[in-house]
Amino acid sequence: MKKFLLGLILLSAIPAYAFEDCLITTNGKLTDISIEHNDIVDVYPVVTIMNEKNTLFVHPLKTGETRVCVLKNGKEKVMFNIKITPDKTEIEDVKGFDILKLDPPPMQDEEELDPPPMLREIGKKEG
Repeated sequence: MKKFLLGLILLSAIPAYAFEDCLITTNGKLTDISIEHNDIVDVYPVVTIMNEKNTLFVHPLKTGETRVCVLKNGKEKVMFNIKITPDKTEIEDVKGFDILKLDPPPMQDEEELDPPPMLREIGKKEG
């Protein structure tokens, strides 16, 4: 029992990260993906029905900074600087590319819950 409690305490000390996955899209074909640090981020193409090959999925693995290089339309080399923080994924803007964040953390202050329903007895007057 003591080992279990000790393990639970140690696990609770590990920080939890809310990394954001992102999509990178453009109007040209993207090939030859090269990642500077594979242990920080994973980047792979999204396969679509039309087989356009113009979308990349960026999945952070841990905090840090890295660069990703892709070949656009078989001739133009494009570099993306990516910075992963515990709560954010920052990808430097590149002309001709759209960067979409897939799962931003929820805003805690903006959401309000509806009040719980009130129980009323039939036949009683309110007042």
